[in-house]
Amino acid sequence: MNMFFVLIVSLLVGWLSPAPLEAQDLPWWKDAAGPAYQVLVYSFADSDGNGYGDIKGLTQALDYLNDGNPETHNDLNVSALWLSPINPASSYHGYDVKDYKAIDPKLGTMADFEELVREAHKRGIKIILDMVFNHTSREHPWFLEAMKSASSPYVNYYRTKQNGVSYGASGMGRFYKYTRPDGSVFEYFSAFWEGMPDLNLDNTDVVNELKDILAFWLNKGVDGFRFDAAKHAFDPNEMPSGTPTLALNRTFWNDLRRSARRVKPDVYFIGEVLTENLLEVTSYTGVFDGLFDFPAARQVIDAVRRMSATGFINSYQNIYGQYSKIPAFQPAPLLSNHDQDRYISSLMTSLSLDAVKGWQIESSDSEQVRTTKHLVLSRAKMAASIYQTLPGLPYVYYGEELGMTGRRYKNDDVARRDAFRWNDTDAKPAVTWMKTSGKIEPGQNTLTPSAQAQLKDPQSLLRHYLKLSELRQASAAIRQGSFATVPWAGFDGSYLLAWLREADNQRVLILHNLDSLQFTAKVPQDVKLALLWTSSQGLVSDKGRTILTAGQTLSLDPAQSAVYEIVK
Repeated sequence: MNMFFVLIVSLLVGWLSPAPLEAQDLPWWKDAAGPAYQVLVYSFADSDGNGYGDIKGLTQALDYLNDGNPETHNDLNVSALWLSPINPASSYHGYDVKDYKAIDPKLGTMADFEELVREAHKRGIKIILDMVFNHTSREHPWFLEAMKSASSPYVNYYRTKQNGVSYGASGMGRFYKYTRPDGSVFEYFSAFWEGMPDLNLDNTDVVNELKDILAFWLNKGVDGFRFDAAKHAFDPNEMPSGTPTLALNRTFWNDLRRSARRVKPDVYFIGEVLTENLLEVTSYTGVFDGLFDFPAARQVIDAVRRMSATGFINSYQNIYGQYSKIPAFQPAPLLSNHDQDRYISSLMTSLSLDAVKGWQIESSDSEQVRTTKHLVLSRAKMAASIYQTLPGLPYVYYGEELGMTGRRYKNDDVARRDAFRWNDTDAKPAVTWMKTSGKIEPGQNTLTPSAQAQLKDPQSLLRHYLKLSELRQASAAIRQGSFATVPWAGFDGSYLLAWLREADNQRVLILHNLDSLQFTAKVPQDVKLALLWTSSQGLVSDKGRTILTAGQTLSLDPAQSAVYEIVK
């Protein structure tokens, strides 16, 4: 495809004509009753006892995520399920795909997947598939054909080095050489490593293949896609110096979304732009429905680590201001994902605790360690309360709700992707394959209470996540509302996070007390506040709702959060 033509398309189509949605009140992701949940299928639930997570195991575990009954209180009320890559791949993690239209036999069959979609939809759970379109495996048939002969049409399916061209240097990756049996040289680009050759997304044949892949899965009932490595589609290092790679990236993703919407008008596109740089993230807000909010995650993590509100509101107000320039866009708040150290490990490290075994108190722990482990639980609850009351659709990384540990170990990410802690034994549906991988730290998660144990404990971290899901289900302002600072005197300071969320029919005040002292403030003139939710109590029943009027004192205990409805 001619580069000049691509750029013109970018300007006229990619920027001026975003992919349309059918006329509707709100797309489903903008009013999702519960959080989204990221699951690595191979680490989650084992149905057949072979120690490896599979699709059937995930299907059998759906009631833990959402049992379909809003009146029950033992599920996370998950609205969307993001599955790690489920295609046949060269690596366990699936990010080097060999066949985009098949299921990895280790994970199950296509019939298993179709059953998962049916059962998820029965419960109101949308299915989001991870799509890896930046590159393939070097074992993909396209690449195998390209390695056979320089005259193969599949050579042009990959980004190859051109003689006499000066390439950019501000991106990631490099070119690799392969010498064919006939002596010809195949020099291809990879942003990550030589086993993941980058696709040539200038080639309309490749783009049409990718559109066909999306249509295939949409016709299987899939509701959306998470796109890996979105900013590397056209990486500066694979393109001639001076190429407007951002414009090309935007055009590519918007074209893909427009194509998918012709198959399913309300398909959801969320992109991974893995950076805390706000400018870089917001460069893609016009071509994705959502992006993971790594800039806000940094603000949340730092505020809780310091237990200080200093700078948070100003920083987030700037973040939200940038996102809200595109009304159709919705951020995706989170704490961490599969490519990062788990939040609890980072938190425990910051408190000088063992970040491997977990935060459960042992009889041999000193008084100081016991006190610090209590702090871990308290701060984990606070971090969850903060990010899940920010605008957007929050994403929970599987096991985060249990406080699972996991950090990079032996130059590998397996430990960040440890087996979900269903119970205190290795009985089904427990996954066990990591234990013999040599890539899990000794003792990892042995002191992380299981889901089974935490469901029995009303003060557990899991119970706190269930309370947050109930808040989201009950409050339109939490699901849909805008963000604004609090204009009232007394609702600020170095240890209080306070903001307003407002939807059409509801306005709420959100408070997070990061102090070791109780927070108090007078309700301002002409304001009436009805207690809706607290981190200690959860959702407050209509009969138990405290109504505060002008001049009365509002109080919030240390390390606690509360949500008040502003009564008209």
